[in-house]
Amino acid sequence: MSGLKPTCKEVHRLVSEGMDRELSLAERTRMRLHLMVCGACTRFNNQMDTLRKAMRVFPGDEP
Repeated sequence: MSGLKPTCKEVHRLVSEGMDRELSLAERTRMRLHLMVCGACTRFNNQMDTLRKAMRVFPGDEP
């Protein structure tokens, strides 16, 4: 974690890690503050959310 304002690179990492684990309150807060001012990271977050939802409804290897 670097300083008060996270970089886009850090936010991309947090968005990705948030798919695998629960982010801490500090991580979520930093990410949300960044997403409020960065359109590119907001789009990335939305795209990852869409992928996450699509994978939930994707049929698995079940017969």
